[in-house]
Amino acid sequence: MSNDPPVSKEKFSTLFIGSLGVVFGDIGTSPLYALKSCFTISGLPVTELNVLGIISLFVWTLICIVWIKYSFLVMRVDNHGEGGILALTTLAQKLKIFSNKSIGIIASILGTALFLGDGIITPAISVLSAIEGLECITSSFKPYTIPLSVMILTLLFGIQKRGSGSIGRFFGPIMLVWFLFISVTGVAGIVKNPIILHALNPYAAIHFMYHNTFLGFMTLGGVVLVVTGAEALYADMGHFGRFPIQLSWGAIVFVALTLNYLGQGASLLGNSAALDNPFFALVPKGLLIPSVILATVASVIASQAIISGVFSIVSQAILLNYLPRMHIAHTSNYQIGQIYIGSINFLLFVLTVLAVALFGSSDNLAQAYGLSVSGVMLLTSFLITAVAYKQWQWPYGKLFMIFLPMILLDFIFVATNLMKLIEGAWYTLLVTGIIYSIIRVWIKGNKALESQKSAPDITLADYLSAYKKQYKVRIPGDAIFLSRFSNRVPNSLLIHLHHNKFLHKKVFFTTFTIEERPFVPPKERFDIQKINKDGFSIEAKFGFKESPNLNRIIRLLKEEGMIENCDEVSIFLSKGIPVSKRSSKLKGFSGRIYIVLASIAQNASDFYKIPNDKVIELGVRYKV
Repeated sequence: MSNDPPVSKEKFSTLFIGSLGVVFGDIGTSPLYALKSCFTISGLPVTELNVLGIISLFVWTLICIVWIKYSFLVMRVDNHGEGGILALTTLAQKLKIFSNKSIGIIASILGTALFLGDGIITPAISVLSAIEGLECITSSFKPYTIPLSVMILTLLFGIQKRGSGSIGRFFGPIMLVWFLFISVTGVAGIVKNPIILHALNPYAAIHFMYHNTFLGFMTLGGVVLVVTGAEALYADMGHFGRFPIQLSWGAIVFVALTLNYLGQGASLLGNSAALDNPFFALVPKGLLIPSVILATVASVIASQAIISGVFSIVSQAILLNYLPRMHIAHTSNYQIGQIYIGSINFLLFVLTVLAVALFGSSDNLAQAYGLSVSGVMLLTSFLITAVAYKQWQWPYGKLFMIFLPMILLDFIFVATNLMKLIEGAWYTLLVTGIIYSIIRVWIKGNKALESQKSAPDITLADYLSAYKKQYKVRIPGDAIFLSRFSNRVPNSLLIHLHHNKFLHKKVFFTTFTIEERPFVPPKERFDIQKINKDGFSIEAKFGFKESPNLNRIIRLLKEEGMIENCDEVSIFLSKGIPVSKRSSKLKGFSGRIYIVLASIAQNASDFYKIPNDKVIELGVRYKV
């Protein structure tokens, strides 16, 4: 259960406003494209029944998915204060919800892949839909829509290496202005045609679905766009806390979105030509340029939030050994979680610009967008149901009554988006499939590599004792051997003794353990055990949102008086170098992909912050 610690009024206000920019940027810009996409996807005419029905679906989808599912149910579950699909899957594995551990790993991989797919489409559709507002001023802007969008995306991805912390403080106030703006324009539309208020009655949605049957079902592929970014409520819970997010949603975001969607519907009822761009049709012509600028800024903020989220989940996946090590730069000295991963940033940029170029408009991009969103929502529903059964110990009747409708609704959203495969969902499916395959190959390749590393079937203490009887040579100084498993003889030690046949006067065997919680308290960080008078075992524990750092261990040993000079410590680590083999566990293309991934992975000495002048890397070739 998530229990937020008490905070001061000033800090709560900061969290409340900050969450508007980081948490609700994505869902807050959905009005730019959601309504038009529904009519484009289904091909339905603009009639009173259809407009009232679709707007009613919007409102009640926001209530059912965001308010009931995420705000009231999903956010009750946390992994030591952290949320998000990866935190939820690691929690599920810790609760032993999956009878087979591989099922839990597959769930983690799939959730990660879907989220990364979302991170590609969100910047593309958000920026493109904002720039399309210029076409409402004059159609002569149309040829410049894609170039302008690409230019803004280039600037957006170009500033990532500077960190979002420096501009993050402005996100909340700007998005507050955005939500006030869409509320006012929505109210102006409602006043002109109050009949749209009938859409608040769920009967309008039911009547629409009954009357349109198959086309109504197809429309749901666009309806899901109103909840893009709903996962952010849960993913960012660790940064802002549950209550500030819930209050921001209920007091500002939900009200603003509902008013704007009602206003867009009212505008359509009065003028069907407004379907060309229902959002900007609410804006007076004299305010079109300022509104396009504000919409573009809001879209950049929404994109920034999802990009930062991608960096975060990739960092977690690396620490959980789901992806190869990559260089992770911390862009803030004061705020945890502010990171930048250059290779991922470049990949996101290429795929996002490619999406803009391939699809050309927000209408076409909407065909590709909903699949990753609905996929994450469905996976979350299954996991939260399992947690409710295992951790909350809810009876079957309660589980059936609450979670079955939720799972069915998510399944319908996934099914409707899969039906848009040819129109655009293929892009999301292709990207997600590639990411999933890469992660699977990396995990499988690591297992194949580890299976060939033969360690003596004795404890580390017994091995050192046997060594002392055979070899008496000890040289001055201290040595640290990195070990993947605690109390096991590390490969680095085996290789070193096989070739060099000496040990330092004092040796430390260090194991980095990435725990299934985001952060480890300082008091629990290090566990030092004495093996013999010359040897010590150190287990360094880090959460999956932290950065392992060997320098911390060296400083600790110095403070404890266990080493005399930090500059004279020798650090040994082994590096498994995979080479292809015909009769292998990774055959053909998968084996080649793994070898490529291993070759581009960041060096362990850099990843663990090991000073280059102290490290001795021992490489061994393994056939995979």
